[in-house]
Amino acid sequence: MIIWTRWGIVVFLIFGLSVGAGFLIKAVVSPDGGSAQSGVFVGIGFLLGAVACWAFGKFALAKLDAPRPVVVWQQLAQPYVNEHGITVKQEAVPVRHPQTGEQLYSRPSSTLFFIPVRFWAYVIAALGIVTIVVNVVRG
Repeated sequence: MIIWTRWGIVVFLIFGLSVGAGFLIKAVVSPDGGSAQSGVFVGIGFLLGAVACWAFGKFALAKLDAPRPVVVWQQLAQPYVNEHGITVKQEAVPVRHPQTGEQLYSRPSSTLFFIPVRFWAYVIAALGIVTIVVNVVRG
């Protein structure tokens, strides 16, 4: 079972694409299927996937998981009809800190298997290095 929150599924997709990239690199480098080991190329694919995962976490998630103001919906004393002809009965009111009066923000988090997306680049890179080393040592 795959467990993710928000954009964590993208890490799973990057992981799968990195395996495919490894086999694609092997097909390009050794089209006749020679003696080149697939594991080394899959490890290189993992390293490319780690770079893609890092870039996704650094650039895309900065915008996708940006802090959002916390609001509560409050019942209006007198409902009114807005310019679109819809009767409005509630309004969004920002939540304020009880002691400081500052507006509160929530920061959503994207995870895969309860690990934040920003750490998966390191996990995939380590997996790639281990895969390369094991296949080079095996010969």
